[in-house]
Amino acid sequence: MQRFIMLACFFATAWLTPPGALAEITVHRVSSEVIERLPAYEAQRLFAGRVVGSQRADIGFELDGKVAEVLVEDGQQVKAGDVLARLDTRSLEIEKSELLAAQREVSARLEQLDKDVTRFRNLRESGYVSAGQLDELTSRRSATEAQLSQVDARLRGVALRMKKSRMTAPFSGEVSTQNLDEGVLVSAGQPLMQVVVTGSTEAVFGISDRLGRNLTYGQQLVISGDFGRWPVSVISVAQNLDWRTQTRTVRVQLPPETSAVDGNTTYLHFPEKRQVAGFWLPLSALLEDVRGTWAVYFLAPADDGLYQLRKRSVQPVFQYQGRVYVDGELQTGDRVVTAGLHGLSPGLHVSLAAE
Repeated sequence: MQRFIMLACFFATAWLTPPGALAEITVHRVSSEVIERLPAYEAQRLFAGRVVGSQRADIGFELDGKVAEVLVEDGQQVKAGDVLARLDTRSLEIEKSELLAAQREVSARLEQLDKDVTRFRNLRESGYVSAGQLDELTSRRSATEAQLSQVDARLRGVALRMKKSRMTAPFSGEVSTQNLDEGVLVSAGQPLMQVVVTGSTEAVFGISDRLGRNLTYGQQLVISGDFGRWPVSVISVAQNLDWRTQTRTVRVQLPPETSAVDGNTTYLHFPEKRQVAGFWLPLSALLEDVRGTWAVYFLAPADDGLYQLRKRSVQPVFQYQGRVYVDGELQTGDRVVTAGLHGLSPGLHVSLAAE
């Protein structure tokens, strides 16, 4: 009895529904796109790299000694020639004082000998001094003059060592690392600081040999990172491969207005044309099919003015930024459903949504 009542209600509802109302309820409006089959596609390869200063230097002292003063910190801006740190030079100051005293003493003796030589020459003309006495005095003067030259040379050596006791910036830039404390004993040539040029930055990448060999000086590319997306130009391509990674090192020049700094991670966008026929679609147009395959809904015109859904298998080739390049049984001018696939099935008649 209950089943009879339900059937009666169903037929009554169908009889009372105006003609065409049920058809309007079942017709879906779908978003679609007319495809164009292409002979090739351009893939965007990404290569990770890092931003580096166009010039950097690891610096230290040229002498052994104890650090007396450190004048800079990490991240500090410096100019070429600025003093960054100093060694203890008290022993050099004492040596310099001793040499200055010796210089004054030898200079006084040389001055006296000059006077004696002049006097002996006058006496020699009068016959009061022999030639041997004059020659002996002249030799003593020459020896004293040599002593003075030796003292002067030692003073210049002390001045040079005092100069080398100061660590100076080789160029204007930023102190990127500073591994130095006052009172520490350091060795000659030991790297203690690193200075990097600011305002002129580059980026370094390792590119596969196949792609890197075709790059040329000045070629325009694009990089991206936390500092945004910027056009760059190639400034060098290594002729040899890195034996560890089998890649070519490529350096690009960043625009001066970029905010990228030394150490930033960056990505090189490298376009690569691949000769594979297919067409581009939104990623939302793909329908997961049986056994891990993929398909799309092709819109075939129907006699009732609508479109009938037909499934067509496709093979994804490349995906980039929400679009996918696929190959399949479709041609230029075919219309494919691009969204809302969950409520559709093959054979269903649909209409086009307003584009």
